[in-house]
Amino acid sequence: MYVSETVSFFKSQSGTWSSEPCDFHNRGFLFGDGIFETMVFKNGEIMFKEFHQRRLMTSCKVLELERDGLTQISELESMFSEKFPKNSVLRMRWNIFRAGEGKYTPEKNLILESIQVRSFSKPEPIKENIAFAKDVQLFPTPFTHCKTLSALPYVLANLERKRRGLDDVILLDHEGHISEAGASNIFWKTDGKYFTPSLKASCIDGVSRNVILTQLKQMKLPVEQGLYKKEDILKADLVFVSNVTGISLVEKIEGSRFNVEGLPFELLNLFE
Repeated sequence: MYVSETVSFFKSQSGTWSSEPCDFHNRGFLFGDGIFETMVFKNGEIMFKEFHQRRLMTSCKVLELERDGLTQISELESMFSEKFPKNSVLRMRWNIFRAGEGKYTPEKNLILESIQVRSFSKPEPIKENIAFAKDVQLFPTPFTHCKTLSALPYVLANLERKRRGLDDVILLDHEGHISEAGASNIFWKTDGKYFTPSLKASCIDGVSRNVILTQLKQMKLPVEQGLYKKEDILKADLVFVSNVTGISLVEKIEGSRFNVEGLPFELLNLFE
């Protein structure tokens, strides 16, 4: 089934889901006071559900959001199995935000939820031309690794990408370390060893990042997480970016070219 437009569902304080929107002027809208998970629903289940669940619980703890009453992933699977045909492949954004009003100081830590659903689209297999972002740097906070509703750094980075006619941008942290791409984590391979920035570089703790790291370790391939500068990735043999929708190989970064073949089938197949 193809869902041509975004379909939205909202969870009321009584715990029921419907297409009737909750209060528009909520803390998620007013303050970005919440988190979200982008997930893929395929064959009646959410892919990488254990990784999503773990990140969600960690993020709720960091933002001091109550987890009592939070919808279980198994409940979402049942709901979407009922609402969409069996062969549906869907991209879902699950928003969890703090309930109540107040100003900067919350009145309570209870949560509200909403979900946006549309048909899944695979990422481009190759990104031909990407560059380092000039306008945006990332700074460490207690919640840097969480996918918060406040996503202005990524909005501005992708406006720059669009303005410069690029396929993607690489964001650096405030000390010039490679952090991540505009909407994905980044990996590279040099002399047979894989590298990716550590969370100390202010990148999102991506689900696909953890899936790939787990797979590389299972394959007993050398992989390192650390703090790296531009020159480290520019001398790589192979570069790729990933998010929950899949992997894209990178052909060129600011004049430096990379192989677009040779990524293990086991990694590419993770997202099939």
